[in-house]
Amino acid sequence: MRNSLKKQTWGNDTVENKAIDVGVLAGKILVEAGSEMWRVEDTTKRIVDHASVNNKTEAFTSLTGLLVNLKDTPYTRFMQVEKRGINMDNINSVNTLSRQYTADQLTLDELEEKLLALKNARPQYPLWLQTIGAGFEGAFFMFIFTQTYNWADFPLAFFAGAVGYLVTYYVGSRVRIRFMSEFLGALTVGLCAVIGVRLHLGVNIENIIIGAIMPPLPGIPMINSMRDIFEGNLLSGIERLMESLIILSAIAFGVGLILRYM
Repeated sequence: MRNSLKKQTWGNDTVENKAIDVGVLAGKILVEAGSEMWRVEDTTKRIVDHASVNNKTEAFTSLTGLLVNLKDTPYTRFMQVEKRGINMDNINSVNTLSRQYTADQLTLDELEEKLLALKNARPQYPLWLQTIGAGFEGAFFMFIFTQTYNWADFPLAFFAGAVGYLVTYYVGSRVRIRFMSEFLGALTVGLCAVIGVRLHLGVNIENIIIGAIMPPLPGIPMINSMRDIFEGNLLSGIERLMESLIILSAIAFGVGLILRYM
């Protein structure tokens, strides 16, 4: 009887130990996808609490790492976050999977398998389609913000937005220096606008830049930073806010150099 009880306790401990690994993995995917911190903490706790007996999970999350501990046990996990972006599809998928697990529609092993597949999956949309989308975003935002429907600037705004996005993407994937990709992307947008207008491919440099510069702007991170601050996650909120402000400064500096010296 005593040996059976020890074996059962050891089995529960093993499940709890694995649940922390799975919970931290889910939290890391959310942070990499640009999720709010409350969602990261809530999802991590849901997964670990569902597998634990006492439901005493503690989680600390930030933009650069996650720390999860199960009280009254020796189980603690820390996982570093090295890259971040915006992927709303991954956020929705992790939310759905965690709810399915807590509703006993998935086992812990199945949840881990699906999360690993999600983490290692290729982007939902190929780069060429993302580039075309960035071009259309820049061109149509030019109309929205300037309120001047000058179709003569549409092709150049499309081209500048697409090329600027490509430069931002490739530099960001190959250079570890933060904010360099946004600076060079903005520089590229400014160059395309100025050179294009001088070649009579467009009319208004300022209107083209206003639209084409939209794809790299950190709109969602700035909104999430305010939400984190209002919900009491001051550390992650201030981190995200400062990162957004530096990105904005890099973009402004890149465009300003072109307008000043060309």
